[in-house]
Amino acid sequence: MLPVLILAPRGRDALVVEGVLRAAGVPARVCPDLAAVAVALAECSAVVVTEEALAGPDLPPLLAAVAAQPPWSDLAFMVLATKQAGVRAAARTGVLDRLGNPVLLERPLNAESLVSAARSALRARARQIAVRDLTAGLEDRVRERTAALTGSEARFRAIFDGFPEPLFIIAALQDGFAFESLNPAAARIATLAMSDVAGQPLRALMDEAGATELLAHVRQCVSGTGGYAFSGPLPFLSAAATFETTLTPLRDEAGQVVRVLAAARDVTERNMLEARLRQAQKLEAVGQLTGGVAHDFNNLLQVVISGLTLMERIQDPARRAQIADSVRRAAQRGGELTKRLLTVARRQSLRPERIELDAWLQDGAAALLRQALRGDIKAELRVPPGLPAVDADPAELELALLNIAVNARDAMPSGGVLTVSAEAVRCYAITDQDGLDGPFVRLSLTDTGTGIDEETLARVFEPFFTTKGVGQGTGLGLAQVYGFARQSGGGVRLQSVPGQGTTVSLLLPVSTRAVPDKPVDAPVASGLPVRGAAVLVCEDDDDVAALVVDMLAQLGHVPTRVTTAGAALGALADGRRVDLLFTDVLMPGGMDGLALAREAARRRPGLPVLLTTGYTGGGAAAVPLGLPLLRKPYRIDDLAQALKRALG
Repeated sequence: MLPVLILAPRGRDALVVEGVLRAAGVPARVCPDLAAVAVALAECSAVVVTEEALAGPDLPPLLAAVAAQPPWSDLAFMVLATKQAGVRAAARTGVLDRLGNPVLLERPLNAESLVSAARSALRARARQIAVRDLTAGLEDRVRERTAALTGSEARFRAIFDGFPEPLFIIAALQDGFAFESLNPAAARIATLAMSDVAGQPLRALMDEAGATELLAHVRQCVSGTGGYAFSGPLPFLSAAATFETTLTPLRDEAGQVVRVLAAARDVTERNMLEARLRQAQKLEAVGQLTGGVAHDFNNLLQVVISGLTLMERIQDPARRAQIADSVRRAAQRGGELTKRLLTVARRQSLRPERIELDAWLQDGAAALLRQALRGDIKAELRVPPGLPAVDADPAELELALLNIAVNARDAMPSGGVLTVSAEAVRCYAITDQDGLDGPFVRLSLTDTGTGIDEETLARVFEPFFTTKGVGQGTGLGLAQVYGFARQSGGGVRLQSVPGQGTTVSLLLPVSTRAVPDKPVDAPVASGLPVRGAAVLVCEDDDDVAALVVDMLAQLGHVPTRVTTAGAALGALADGRRVDLLFTDVLMPGGMDGLALAREAARRRPGLPVLLTTGYTGGGAAAVPLGLPLLRKPYRIDDLAQALKRALG
């Protein structure tokens, strides 16, 4: 495979591009200047060049070398261009046009885009060479037949007819294009006799839309300087199939295109297999997720159901209190499991804040990490002062660090050292695996444990994947870390060598928030009652509503329950006393809790509203309203605090 030439004379761009391509298995070689590119043009598969390098005295020799390419050659130039605010200058546009086959890649450039473009160029070059090998002899045979009408026609037909994939020739006439011949492979697919094809205009063998599209491709090939490839249907061959088609112009001695040779490959089955593979992977992931959730929630429900059953039979107050505590802990674990699932799915409603990382770690996070470790594990903090502040949800960041620390603890059964370090880094989209670009802080936790083998390393971020024994882990720890990092605008990196420990690094974006002002005393509450308030409860679930009404009564309030938003509006319209509207976000009947809150504010200006939801997508949508939100599941103490805030 011939290499891709790289010309990027400024900074380390050339070395970065070369490294990205070589890492993807694409051969690459850096050239010092345009003259070197011109000399090596015939011995490469494509060229990567920065737009600013296309200037100077060495440019004309390069353009001459491009123009001197043989007819089959259409070398791709991948031009790394600076993003333009307006129209590109005419001089630069002219240079790009004279390159013949330029592909503009705007910077900053994603590494995947660069590799994808390079591989496409390599495939196109391979097809050009294949077609060259096929057609080189064909053009010679046509000239020999014109001169002597010898046995060249037989040899041409042997190649053309024996080719296993569909070939067809389109003649370029003065008044348009017509089919000249199909090879047997194409005729079998089209179920047409070759005698029915010869001389027929393109529009005669397909519908208007198909003929218009094929004619556009043929004209593009004829007007260019080399081959042309496209993917799509060829209606005259098959109405349901998808083909990858390469068009090659065949020229006469004067250089005029007289025919176009088309080679078509049916990729329908390949595309279907790829689609099935993607679907199978999705189903496998959903099955794994569903199985893990069912396992953990069945355990929690077992505790709840068993505990409630025992409480009906046991009269001892102390034992009933113990059972109630077990049920309460199970319900809380269910809430935590749901929160982790939402974080994995990047649906958790985060509350990002400006965090001075060095102070945050020193003031309490480091002590919390030490509490999660055993006595035979030493925790070391190596965080330099003066780090840039980061944007992150402190609670979720704390949970992520605890998850990493717990995994590190389990990886050091005989003790060891867990080192917490941080440094400011800059990521570049062209090289970063997640396309991150800009300033970040890398917060790393390094253990001296057993390490992770390569096979396990590829799966550590999968939900419910765990190497621990049954009942010793949910498999959501590192999945939560990954979901939190990506939802926060950063990423997570994991490096490990079996027997030499593991490093997990969080990339957190540098904060652009202003430094918060010093806190001031809160204003005095408005005087609305914190007990004895008339609360209109809008909740469609009967069991949930019954418990909420009981909790409100226990807190000294007067609850009234309705099941739909329409019923709530009716209650507001009849003039009864309502001090606060407490509504679920997701409601039946066409009007959700957010719409109800808006309508209630219109009908009764100043009426306090408290929202509740178990789906954080609703919480995120409520933020613009400035309404307080109580997330399910919640305890009576949580409800009391939320009511105080809403009524105040």
